[in-house]
Amino acid sequence: MLHEAGVYICGHSHIAGSAKNAEAYIWRGKSASDAVFEQGKAAAKKVAYEMSAGAPVTVLLGHEPASFLQALGGIMVTRRGSREGAPKQYMLCGRKHLGHITFDEVDFAVASLCAGFVYLISYPVTLQQTKLYLWKGSACSNEEISAARLAAMDLSETGEIIEVDNGAEFASFLRIFGADTTKASVPKTTPFWRQKTLAPDRFAAHLFRVQQFEEKPSLFTSLLNRRPSWNGRSPSRDNEEVKVAAKHISPFCQDDLEAEGIYLLDAHSELYLILGPLFASQQENVRDTLLAQALLFTAEYMDVAAEERPMAPKASVLFRGFPPDLKMLFRHWDEQRGLWGTAGLMAGMRASMAHEVKILPIDDVLTAVCQG
Repeated sequence: MLHEAGVYICGHSHIAGSAKNAEAYIWRGKSASDAVFEQGKAAAKKVAYEMSAGAPVTVLLGHEPASFLQALGGIMVTRRGSREGAPKQYMLCGRKHLGHITFDEVDFAVASLCAGFVYLISYPVTLQQTKLYLWKGSACSNEEISAARLAAMDLSETGEIIEVDNGAEFASFLRIFGADTTKASVPKTTPFWRQKTLAPDRFAAHLFRVQQFEEKPSLFTSLLNRRPSWNGRSPSRDNEEVKVAAKHISPFCQDDLEAEGIYLLDAHSELYLILGPLFASQQENVRDTLLAQALLFTAEYMDVAAEERPMAPKASVLFRGFPPDLKMLFRHWDEQRGLWGTAGLMAGMRASMAHEVKILPIDDVLTAVCQG
């Protein structure tokens, strides 16, 4: 179990073919201090040396690669705060992630339940007794349920695990969220998550950023492009060709969404082209080229996905806000941070605007762009 205020070192040895490989990782939680991290780096170097591994690989919370998850045995549990004094009451959301399973602490509230995932909920009945519930969302996969049972065996103090099915919550379970909690309080399964039930084991989300292709300039090119000291103005770039590339961000988290960017979020049954609030502030020819290429990329991506999935995904352009179902695709989503962080506030976004969703079908946007 990894805590957000901590730093952890993990060594992993495995056989690849006939060769023995070794890696050392140092994991840093988002609230770990710089001093603790520096101490951890020194210890990680020692571990790497003793294992005959390369330089330790730094891993940040929310950006854990598949190789790190494999080093942990395929199941990772993260909790908020520090290990010392961690409360016995907590709630973990479990999901398939990069071929493995992660369990991340979420707010202890009935509103945190989502049909697409599995949850482990620890609730202290007395100072000596703690009950552990396993809530199974109606759209979660068998692999997620199996992993939850394995994790629960380590987390349960008594070995007892109380399983609860989505839609069949009993009164004693509902009361842990408050005396007034009823079945009606449990979030309903939305059409979005019902799509996952068609192929739960194949459900996966992907994030791409459509961006200007950046070529690494040579020293000679850099010298040619330098502005003379007597000319403070930048040379005109309006007629320069804009090269575009789609970057696959994996793993992804909320911090990867920048206000100046344009993104394609593959939500399996639905595709969303997401425009940041500062995207329009870019240079006109860059902005127009990025938007046009992003629309074409989304349309082509949709055609390829239609051949591989039970149902062809529908594509939309998201101009404002962020639907709740999409937030659930991001581990460690922080509602207090806001969709675009401080950059969104600088762009003039009111807090209420984050909840105002404006979506148009991609065909409508393509038609408008072509006519324009």
